[in-house]
Amino acid sequence: MQPNQQVNFLSDGGEDVRNVQLYLNPQAEHLLDWFHLTMRLTVLNQTAKGLPERIGEGEDQYELRPGVLKDLKRIKWYLWHGNVFQALNELQSLEMDLDAAVFESKDENARKTLERRRGLTYLRRA
Repeated sequence: MQPNQQVNFLSDGGEDVRNVQLYLNPQAEHLLDWFHLTMRLTVLNQTAKGLPERIGEGEDQYELRPGVLKDLKRIKWYLWHGNVFQALNELQSLEMDLDAAVFESKDENARKTLERRRGLTYLRRA
């Protein structure tokens, strides 16, 4: 490998592979393969299906699950079409919505489900 050679790393996003990339060539571009990316999105989708339909009390209730599912679908679409910037914007918005839902949730099971968001971190880092 030449010192000025452009390098792209394609991986599953695992931390160990990421460290090898940084060690070998810190300027290299890191890309996630589509299989692992969609696998994480599928897990997030399944988790979202376990969210409460609505959150809040009385007139302050709002829909949670349908919005999250729609956001995940939109994120996948943006990624498939190469619009990483917009996908990351949607991801950030989704995280803020989920943070608000955790804060507002009185249901302990719903709170635990909402806090299981490792997949979002995986997508953001990649």
